[in-house]
Amino acid sequence: MGIRFTGFGGQGVILMGIVLARAAALHDLPVGPDGKVKRKSAIQTQSYGPSARGGHSKCDVKLSAEEMHYPFVEIPDYLVVMSRQGYDKYINDVKPETRILLDPDLVPEKPQGHVYRIRATRAAEEMGTRVVANVVMLGALREISNMVSNEALEKAMLEIVPKATYDLNKNALAAGRDLGAEAMQGKDKD
Repeated sequence: MGIRFTGFGGQGVILMGIVLARAAALHDLPVGPDGKVKRKSAIQTQSYGPSARGGHSKCDVKLSAEEMHYPFVEIPDYLVVMSRQGYDKYINDVKPETRILLDPDLVPEKPQGHVYRIRATRAAEEMGTRVVANVVMLGALREISNMVSNEALEKAMLEIVPKATYDLNKNALAAGRDLGAEAMQGKDKD
């Protein structure tokens, strides 16, 4: 499964990919029918424009139950869009079944297909800071995709974010899960 996160520098796009990959590979350890733990394989790659803040940013994650030999996501199964620039750059690199999550306050376009409009920035602002919009979107992705468990995602996130922000980030993940559930029920319209 391939996931592409895109936005602009400073939004935490790369953090989303790192947290998801850690959650899948280190913390989401399902037990197979043989009673043995089945560890997932995860590969995370990233690229960003010449300016650290405000420039283009992209992070790809590949998840598999099998060993992987090619690290790049060619055509994602999930495209998570946090900026108009990212939308313009990657919207044509999808297949008909690609699930697209976008923040309609930052990306007003309405593409065809499997689209989930997640107001992550607005939800983060309601918590007092835009800085957790990425975590809101990550929570929504988890809810929509069910690719890792809530527990694994939260544990991976808390390993990376500053301890002083634990509660804020936990609340952002929960808000994202709620927005993802609403989007799956078709309640994500303007």
